[in-house]
Amino acid sequence: MLAPQARMHCSTIRGAFTGSKPAAPQKWWQRPGSAASRRCLQRPCAAGQSTDTDSIEGGEAATSSADGSSATVGSAPLTTVSRAAVQPAADAASAPASSSAGHAAGSSSAAPSQSSSGSSSSGRRPASAAPREQRKRPPRLRLQSFLEIDDGPPRVMSLLDPDTPSPGPSARQHLPLLLYLPGIDGSGLAASRQFPSLLRSFDMQTLVTPPHDRTPFAELVRIAADFLRHEVPACPPTRPVYVLGESFGGLLALALAAEVPALVDRIILVNPATSFNNSLWPLLGPLLPQVPPELYRALPVALAPVLANPINLLAGGLEGSAGAGLQATGEQLVETAVGLLQQLPVLAEILPAETLAWKLELLARGSAHVEPLLPRIQQRCFLLVGDQDLLIPSREEGPRLQRALPRAQLRVERGRSHALLQEGGVDLAAILEEEGFYVRERRMSAPISKRSAAGFGVAAPVELPTPVELQRYAERTTAFGRRLSSPVFISTGPDGSRCLGLSQIPEGRPLLLVGNHQTLALDLGVITEQFLKEQGTLLRGLAHPVIFAQTFGSNGDSSAEGGGGEQGGGSATTSNSAANGQQSSGDLPSWDPNRMFNNALQGSDGQNPLQRLVGARAGRDSGAGSSGSTDGSSAFRSFMTTFGAVPVSAFNMHRLLQNGEAVLLFPGGVREAYKRQGEEYKLFWPKKSEFIRMAARFGATIVPFAAVGVDDSLNILADGSQLEALPVVGDMLRRRAGVIPQARRGVAAASAEQESFVAPLATPRLPPGRLYFLFQQPIQTSPEDMKDRARCDELYRQARASVEEGIAYLLEQRKRDPYGEFLPRQLYEAAFPGRQAPTFPVQ
Repeated sequence: MLAPQARMHCSTIRGAFTGSKPAAPQKWWQRPGSAASRRCLQRPCAAGQSTDTDSIEGGEAATSSADGSSATVGSAPLTTVSRAAVQPAADAASAPASSSAGHAAGSSSAAPSQSSSGSSSSGRRPASAAPREQRKRPPRLRLQSFLEIDDGPPRVMSLLDPDTPSPGPSARQHLPLLLYLPGIDGSGLAASRQFPSLLRSFDMQTLVTPPHDRTPFAELVRIAADFLRHEVPACPPTRPVYVLGESFGGLLALALAAEVPALVDRIILVNPATSFNNSLWPLLGPLLPQVPPELYRALPVALAPVLANPINLLAGGLEGSAGAGLQATGEQLVETAVGLLQQLPVLAEILPAETLAWKLELLARGSAHVEPLLPRIQQRCFLLVGDQDLLIPSREEGPRLQRALPRAQLRVERGRSHALLQEGGVDLAAILEEEGFYVRERRMSAPISKRSAAGFGVAAPVELPTPVELQRYAERTTAFGRRLSSPVFISTGPDGSRCLGLSQIPEGRPLLLVGNHQTLALDLGVITEQFLKEQGTLLRGLAHPVIFAQTFGSNGDSSAEGGGGEQGGGSATTSNSAANGQQSSGDLPSWDPNRMFNNALQGSDGQNPLQRLVGARAGRDSGAGSSGSTDGSSAFRSFMTTFGAVPVSAFNMHRLLQNGEAVLLFPGGVREAYKRQGEEYKLFWPKKSEFIRMAARFGATIVPFAAVGVDDSLNILADGSQLEALPVVGDMLRRRAGVIPQARRGVAAASAEQESFVAPLATPRLPPGRLYFLFQQPIQTSPEDMKDRARCDELYRQARASVEEGIAYLLEQRKRDPYGEFLPRQLYEAAFPGRQAPTFPVQ
């Protein structure tokens, strides 16, 4: 929806609409972001008017007519100023604009225009021409001005806030790049109330479509993609690139992310129109263009309560009036209401009947185009929806998209409508900060020199989770276990000295951590979380291929690059197995840790006890109108890949070490994680030293570590072999396990015990014990070691012995822990909030 009184705080427009056609050879709109498109042409004024552009610092402009009246166009002047023209005034524009609060709030009235005799031929005054407090408040951009643009093709406009001190070409390179894709109006004004705060946080650019444009959906995606293809490669690879899509723009944003995954890092969707085909508009929309012309102009007024919440819009008009008198507040409220009523009919001109019919067709085609792409969109995505959106069912669509997109987080704004970005009290930039979705720089797991597609689930550097993102996952997964177990981490330096914490973990890369799997791998999330919190290091875990398998029937090797090293498995990106209607890893028995973790992330599994016993598939509620192609990706798989996991294979390990990553490996694999009765803390490592040779190739530092606390906190009622021996249930489990991809192949498979992917049925022992982790003395390797098989075997035995010694040390020393018992530990941490209970002396 368009803002009824949109305020466009800008002094520079790149590729601005022009009133006259450019020369025939100069088709600058065909290359968004190109040097030609950066030329800003002066729009001719109407007869009898002169253009008066205020100081660059103030960024105000008005078009004065011969009779002295002012036709204002927001803070965006009718005369656009190129960056080259603005640069000489950059030094004079170092102070913020007058009444910056008016910028943020969107002032409700424009100051009187300057007299025509006071304007120079250039329409420009020095920045110091008037005291700051005497300058005009920014005029307002009204929707009528959008009708004055030419009928050229869609193009990208860059808006620059007058508060920005330096408007030079590189002044905003330190900010993340944001491409805003508006709704069906195409004006780019629907989020104008958010522009002041967004422009302080982003280098924001907007795709704008003229009212009578008929560009197809695929071509709109191509135009936006071409802009990113030109703009992003010139930026540092760690500069974040955001795409903001509102309503119809949400469809474009998702299609764009799938089209150029390497050029889009994060997606922001505001009431996206992905639910268009599940709304009433496919039925009602074709009837609207048939409304008689005399009634069509009044249609926006009649639909106003559906488009937006009038009370919230009025509240937005009062922003910035805190402390004003009752009379002033009343006058501003009346003025805002009058503006709303005056501007709504302009929507009928921006979207005439034939344009509306075309836009509705675009919505239908775009929705159908995007739906099968959802599981493939690997970028982080932030969903912002209003629960009172009466235009499309955004309240139901938000949770559905959260399940369908691999890395989506959802925020529902209570009492907000479809046009929530125009409503008072909504600050999108502040919301992104609060939700941990705003980053000024991409923090990668390893140094990068160029951009690549999101490396989730593949052996390429990935962006680290933000602290807020990490906290959100922890609250849903590890927080409860941490409160119960109060894990203790101990690290050992090269000289053998030990201390609490991870401070003695080597900083050099590559780094390979090898340790023992505890039963059901229940401590994996705690280890990953601790390294991120304490060291800012994302461990790249080598995980079982079943987590990444598209279906139970796949071989787990969707890449030809796996091959017969220690472990096999592909490195291809994951996709939603429901796309082809086959079973996924969600069909594991309910006691399997992968299934339990998946349910913890999703909230519930919706199955009855019998179904949970045998892992039968239950019907899933994917939201209204969901199709099989978006039945929801595995939450556990998304969690693992977001936090750096890749399928275990020799190829993936090679690439991670080559990139200088910190790699986490459990040589015992699933056999060690799915222990049988009486096998507590026993290692099931393969006989061959292949991972040592791989580490030596890159001179990696190996850190053996030991973990205790889980194995003796569980009662194994029946292990995998006992479950497989059961009648009926055993047959089902064997059939399911038989089609699961194997982790060990080639040399490793021949040197290790046969693994079975049937988890033991276990119950916790109460009260729960404490977890302990000991990272042993580092082992340095060199490329020369790789050539010496005997030396590699010796290092292998040394690493294994170090893990076994660490396990024995922790089992013995924990007897001396004064807070090893549950009750004293809980009482201590309750008495001293935020402080961990002490443990045994480390030295």
